[in-house]
Amino acid sequence: MRFSKRCQYGIKAAVCLAQNHGRGYLQSRTIAESEALPGKFLESILLALRSADILESKVGAGGGYRLSREPRAILVSEMVEALNGVAEDDPSPHAGTPGNASLAVVNERIDEALDRAFGTLSLSDLLSIAEKRNGSGSRAQKV
Repeated sequence: MRFSKRCQYGIKAAVCLAQNHGRGYLQSRTIAESEALPGKFLESILLALRSADILESKVGAGGGYRLSREPRAILVSEMVEALNGVAEDDPSPHAGTPGNASLAVVNERIDEALDRAFGTLSLSDLLSIAEKRNGSGSRAQKV
């Protein structure tokens, strides 16, 4: 299973903001350019992360987006939930069918697997891992 483009782009943007944490706001255009993301789609993603209190924004000169908390306090699972939404139970009149019961089992397994995979994985953790994989050890691509 792979994440949707919405989740992929959201994580990339959030890591970019984590890399810039403590140095002010970044414009969505700057984030889009640094991560090669489509600008209009990114804007809707950033708004969803803002609505989930993961980001804060400022309008005007020097404005843009920044993390609302320290990178270590923002979990990947929190971002995925904000971008994918929480699955609703099927309210259809056929909710008790074997197909729906089977789908519920699949969704429970996916939720359990994601919880095991992410656990307490934070933006700070992602940034550290990415820096090690790039062999830089330092924040080489500061925006």
